[in-house]
Amino acid sequence: MSAPKPTKKQIAVISMVTAIFLIGAYWTTKWSYHYTSATQFCISCHEMVEPYQQYKDSSHYNNESGVIAECADCHLPPGTVNKWCVKIKQGVKDSIAHAFLDPNDIDHEKWKQDAIKNIKAESCLACHKKLLSPELSKGGFIAHRTFLRGEVETTCLQCHENLVHVNRRDDL
Repeated sequence: MSAPKPTKKQIAVISMVTAIFLIGAYWTTKWSYHYTSATQFCISCHEMVEPYQQYKDSSHYNNESGVIAECADCHLPPGTVNKWCVKIKQGVKDSIAHAFLDPNDIDHEKWKQDAIKNIKAESCLACHKKLLSPELSKGGFIAHRTFLRGEVETTCLQCHENLVHVNRRDDL
């Protein structure tokens, strides 16, 4: 005996329930992605007290232009797939650290080095568009020109590592 064929009404109900579920899943995912990418969410954990203070003291937060770079602007790489992969990996790592580590036992320098690996030049270039500004020193101009021409394999952070999160814990 074969299974009874669904009626048009059953197909319509199943289709509507599926559509509502998919739309709900989409908006929930979109909302949670943006919520967990906000600086306020990033700093809600005790592990981020020191990095957040460093950020607030930096030119990426406190500057004459009034433009503020959010945590995700730098720490999440460009590209949807890359961004999601890093977000998931970091989220799991950070959640485990938050739940099981004492904040005094965290090696912030190691965390910083791991985070640096995710900061790509494309992220920096999204905001820093005038790399050949006349206000640059001669050395800065030459370094930026060489970088823009692709003559060196370097990242922005190899020269600008301590602009936001400094290499010191005891000076705060």
